[in-house]
Amino acid sequence: MSWIRRRKRKEEPSANRLPDLEFLALVRAGLEEFAPGVTQGAQLKGNSLLSPHGWAVGVAPPHHGGGRHYDLVALPDVGIQPDVPCFMDCVVSMSADPQDAANMWVQTAGACLLELLDRRGHFADHEGPDDDRGVPGRHTITSGAVGLGRDVDENRRLQRALLEANVLHRIADSFTADLESPFFNGVKVFYGGRPGAMHAEIRVNGERHEAASAAMAALGLPEPTTFTAVRYYALLLPVSAEGGEPNYPTARLDLAPATVEAEADAHGAACTCDCGGRLDAEHPGFELAMPHLLAELSEEERRERVLAETDAMIIAKDVGNFLKVRLPIRLDDGRTVVYLAWVYLKAAVIDDFVQRAENGTLNGHRFEGLLCNAIDPWGEDVLRAPVVLGGQRINEDDSVRLSEVLESSDPLLNKVLTETWPAAYVLGDRFPWPPSS
Repeated sequence: MSWIRRRKRKEEPSANRLPDLEFLALVRAGLEEFAPGVTQGAQLKGNSLLSPHGWAVGVAPPHHGGGRHYDLVALPDVGIQPDVPCFMDCVVSMSADPQDAANMWVQTAGACLLELLDRRGHFADHEGPDDDRGVPGRHTITSGAVGLGRDVDENRRLQRALLEANVLHRIADSFTADLESPFFNGVKVFYGGRPGAMHAEIRVNGERHEAASAAMAALGLPEPTTFTAVRYYALLLPVSAEGGEPNYPTARLDLAPATVEAEADAHGAACTCDCGGRLDAEHPGFELAMPHLLAELSEEERRERVLAETDAMIIAKDVGNFLKVRLPIRLDDGRTVVYLAWVYLKAAVIDDFVQRAENGTLNGHRFEGLLCNAIDPWGEDVLRAPVVLGGQRINEDDSVRLSEVLESSDPLLNKVLTETWPAAYVLGDRFPWPPSS
């Protein structure tokens, strides 16, 4: 017997609801934007998106919700027959554009699907059963949190609150006994609503779990000032008593390794501007060659002062300790431009960073520094701005994923990080093709 309960169709789709294949075409577009190349060769047939690499996404008959509600089934390995292991999630289009609903799935359950097949921390985070954010007895793959409200600040506040609440770790006792699948169990974490009418929900394998939802509601998450909703998704894989890797599907993605070097190169061909960066139309980004303080020195002075240097860290005598980080800026056309910039860290902070990287406790760690590059078009107005950084997990090849700038107490840099900016203003004449090409 399959571990997924089969459901009968309860109602016909609403006239406002896109046909299955039209919605899956939006899912395919969202997946391709999220992971370029991942949908190459994938075909739309029946009610499914089928990849030649052995995975698929299908639309299930609607069993709850309104006309803009879509139940999606992800099948990481269709080669397992007759009962193909799968996990379920549902999304609802909260705007006039159904692409928003497709992207919501892509960035949460879809990210977990990609990570289950890629397994290098490129699309979602991994936690072991004994980790601070883990679930006992399970290997956990967790997406980022997506905000669904219209107020950007409230979205970010609730996204941060939901992640900091460490929900699945804290309420694990309420639902782990009901994890039925010997392959993987899909768990959706949702929190949202209006002030005074907030809703906390945990869905396990597509079904609302009452005990887990009640346990989450009891965590005391903050309320927004206006309608806001946030969600993330997790896959929980059984682990053996002897430990080691969980039982992953045999299907795999054929994507480049997610090392620090690959991440630095992930934004395309070399840019011809003098920023030392890289840029392409779909994934704009720039890599800044060195911290401002070192750039001001002559080559001879740099050779004398630099005591240690890697692709992601520089220690310079009487100058400072510097770490390369990701600084994301959201554009008004839906893309994000990423600067690979440098921050200054106090000696004690960088020592702690190195120690955490060595003992595997860097993921989720927050630490502070100063931005050490001018960022166009704001230039030196953000130079030396204080920043809060988030540590990242270690890749399988022992490289460290670049930490990300999460927030800043500097008013201008805070606006840079939290607001959406016109693409023409941020990229200017550094853009290699017209935006419509």
